[in-house]
Amino acid sequence: MKSVIAIDSLKKITNLLVCGLLLSSFGCTSRSAPSKQASEANISSQACLDNLDLEGLEHALKHCNKVVQQHQNNPEPLNDRSLIYTLMGQTNLACQDVSKALALLQDQGQAADQMVLHELNARQSSCKQRLNMAGNG
Repeated sequence: MKSVIAIDSLKKITNLLVCGLLLSSFGCTSRSAPSKQASEANISSQACLDNLDLEGLEHALKHCNKVVQQHQNNPEPLNDRSLIYTLMGQTNLACQDVSKALALLQDQGQAADQMVLHELNARQSSCKQRLNMAGNG
């Protein structure tokens, strides 16, 4: 009789745990996929390239401009916007964003994100090479 009660109790506990896990999973969202309900005041600094559509670069640029405006001291949105500018063929603007982002990273010193620094250094090399090839560097 005790084993039947123990098994019933174990089944109930298991069912409660499974239900709790299922319910809690409905509230989970990805950090990189902001909810549609998020206000513009809470745009992530990594949101520039969210839902990037190569056929809608103008829209992506407008969205990224908002991100850059909200995160003026963060080099990541400038890094992302430089990619959008590059895809649009606006290399001068892309290179300006790279320079601004590198200046912000320099201000951060040891706290600077090394991956962003690496990306920006590669983009800066590309900018310098383009200037040299045009005879302007």
